[in-house]
Amino acid sequence: MALKNIRSKVLRVYPPDTNTDEVISGKYKYDELDLKKLAVHAFESIDPTFYADSQKVKDPILVASTNFGCGSSREQAPQVILACGVSCIIAESYARIFYRNGFNIGLPLIECKGISKEARQGDELEVDFSKNEVRNLTTGKVLPMKPIPEFMQQLLEAGGLMPYLKKQHK
Repeated sequence: MALKNIRSKVLRVYPPDTNTDEVISGKYKYDELDLKKLAVHAFESIDPTFYADSQKVKDPILVASTNFGCGSSREQAPQVILACGVSCIIAESYARIFYRNGFNIGLPLIECKGISKEARQGDELEVDFSKNEVRNLTTGKVLPMKPIPEFMQQLLEAGGLMPYLKKQHK
């Protein structure tokens, strides 16, 4: 089974080294376990309207520069992004633990050099998994993306690591 293409609008473009404490403050780590309630606090320290804006776009896409998700290893960072309805993140690079945490919860993380310079808030993008490219449908620019390893594709198809393991042990 092949991954389905993702097509939506860019909600935000984040700078290099956007860290997990900026995604979700550590002060909420133990106060709230419901991800939908926690999601309202996503990016609030650097982007106070993020949650409200994420609810106005169907399956929005986040774009980032390099080293997105650096900092602490808390799983809540990719979880709250997914809980906001984000369909995928396209970044030039990721902190490795964030990268694995994202795939473990079924959040597609696409690596694409130059994306932070070629996409703007409101642009419509399409991620084509079969051609390994990201198309900016607003500007016409096409960028190659790093192919997603087969096992990571299986995690995404299953909806994350836990659903994948349950499926394997039936």
